[in-house]
Amino acid sequence: MSSIRTGGVLTIRHQLPHRLRFDSAAPLSAEQLLLIQTALQELEPSGLVRASAHRHGLVVTCHEEQRLCPALVAGLVHAAVLAPDLHGPALPPTALDRWLGQTRQGSIKVLMALAVAGWALPILPGTPFFLLAWWLGWRPAPKPEQGDSAEAELQPSLLQPST
Repeated sequence: MSSIRTGGVLTIRHQLPHRLRFDSAAPLSAEQLLLIQTALQELEPSGLVRASAHRHGLVVTCHEEQRLCPALVAGLVHAAVLAPDLHGPALPPTALDRWLGQTRQGSIKVLMALAVAGWALPILPGTPFFLLAWWLGWRPAPKPEQGDSAEAELQPSLLQPST
């Protein structure tokens, strides 16, 4: 059994000319497996990547007539494991998320109306309704400064006219 270290993250546990088996101390995520598979497809189109040992390992294979360079594949796998997480655009809200947002906004409007009525009428307390609306996420709109205009906010600071 050959054991080549790849920077402390993965270890080549078993090596054949057309097959490499890596072991990892931490489980590999689905994103890491996909990144390794994509990178290997560019290097070797016939290569296959599969997780082993409940994602604590990785097996890289290709056709028997082709040979894998262990150092090249180990470097590729090491780079994919240490790559930063990819952040894509946020997923669109689900129907439940939209419904919850709409009910929250409706509740805020009702609570603010009751708070205003509570401050006008001596029988109805307004502060608890105001505090509930604040807890649900209502915040007053920020007041723009008197000297700032909408055009000045859109212009970069270097292009604004000096006064």
